[in-house]
Amino acid sequence: MSVKGKVAIITAAAQGIGKATALRFASEGAKLAICDIDEEALTKTEEELSKLTEVIAVKCDMSKISDIDDFFGEVDRVYGTVDILVNNAGIAGPTKPIIDIEPDEWELTLNVNLRAGYYCIKKAAPYMIEKKSGKIVNLSSMSGKRALPNRSPYCASKMGVIGMTRTVADELGKYDITVNAVCPGAVSGKRLDLVFENMARVEGKTVDQVKNDFLAPSPLKRAVPPEDIAEMVLFLSDEEKSNCITAQDINVNCGVIPN
Repeated sequence: MSVKGKVAIITAAAQGIGKATALRFASEGAKLAICDIDEEALTKTEEELSKLTEVIAVKCDMSKISDIDDFFGEVDRVYGTVDILVNNAGIAGPTKPIIDIEPDEWELTLNVNLRAGYYCIKKAAPYMIEKKSGKIVNLSSMSGKRALPNRSPYCASKMGVIGMTRTVADELGKYDITVNAVCPGAVSGKRLDLVFENMARVEGKTVDQVKNDFLAPSPLKRAVPPEDIAEMVLFLSDEEKSNCITAQDINVNCGVIPN
């Protein structure tokens, strides 16, 4: 793998997709800079990763520009460069009809899921432009390609990630920087379990009913393991394997076809 020795930033890496991705990159010898809002989980993940590779970990609330500035300041102090950026940070946002969503709920979801990604690109891209190489991978969602009732801010943010990805890929291509998005389907873990619980409450169904309805469009009838997403992110970050792939939004979703 050509990520060995590369400096990779992975946001929201204390658990779920972010942690699986960090572990996969560490196993291939990348140097890591990770952040998360959950300081306790972040510390545990840092300890695990430090047995495999060089890593720095910074507590960071991705809804706050000042926290992102502090994170990148530490990356610059320790590594002085960025080769790979994985914009993984995201929240589920509220589960309710749009007429019941408060402005602060909408803004928080868009700030974490979309604005934070823009700002991380703004901070990381100058390093990549200077050396005329780099990999940016943004985490979108199948809900960036299709409607998901009662989740309007989440869908809006993830559709925005796809638009941002295509546009930034066009802007940065002349510097040999690739920019892609990964669109997971339902990803197994605590976050998905909470989504099912909230949907069940809003729709007046049992959690099992919601889960079955949610997974029914998949030919495989199952959720995606975080490790499968990590493999795709690694592939898109590998100079030997994906240098001609850019401006793409790639599904990893157990076969769900966007409507």
